Amino acid sequence: MAGHGRTAQDNETRTLQQGAFVVEPLTDVSRVIWEQRKHVVCGVSPGNSYFQVPRLASLLGWLRAEFERVDVIIPDSALHHTYLALGYEPQRAVRKARGETNVLYNRVVRAWKTHGGPRELDGLQRMSDLVSNEVYRERFVECEQALKEDRALWETCQEMSEEVLATRGYDGPPDTARIERAMQYLLAELPFFLASADIFGAPSSLNFYHQRLALAELIFSGGSVLEPSPRQGYATIYPAA
Repeated sequence: MAGHGRTAQDNETRTLQQGAFVVEPLTDVSRVIWEQRKHVVCGVSPGNSYFQVPRLASLLGWLRAEFERVDVIIPDSALHHTYLALGYEPQRAVRKARGETNVLYNRVVRAWKTHGGPRELDGLQRMSDLVSNEVYRERFVECEQALKEDRALWETCQEMSEEVLATRGYDGPPDTARIERAMQYLLAELPFFLASADIFGAPSSLNFYHQRLALAELIFSGGSVLEPSPRQGYATIYPAA
């Protein structure tokens, strides 16, 4: 299977400090896309203490100084799968997800206001706003099928989902039905790993997170049947201090 370029672990010089943040593009292609600085997708995670207003304000200020366009995504419609996997009744799962993502949404708004708000091309998107996007829907179906056929992809999503449930307090048996429900959260995010440039109509796009993700490393190393667009990059971006 053709990979998306050598991973960052093959080239230590790919780690860069750019002002207040460190950037680690995952592949050679990702490095080129980072250098272009056309578009970046900032995914924020509900329930993660990393995403407090001061940190978000610092991050958004840095992103808008570096990139021509910034899109922040709140995974509202995906989070209720996590609560279902934790054993919540459906209506309560929806309420819990809505409340948690509203808190996060408001934090992003407050953080962005410290810089005068989003620029004309910037966006703050709830994931539920994007389900009508044709490219997103097409890639979602592709990812859904890949999850059924690609053992490495399934096992990586399984391990990450088990970690999420454990972090949120679940200590029962990791039965298959529960894990597959929790994996729906990752499934909803996968299209952005592959095609955020196409989803948002950007010349090229960099997706990132503040920690290394096994799922991103699997996909961008060519270890999965899923193949990112040539205009798609991925990086780990975290504070320099």
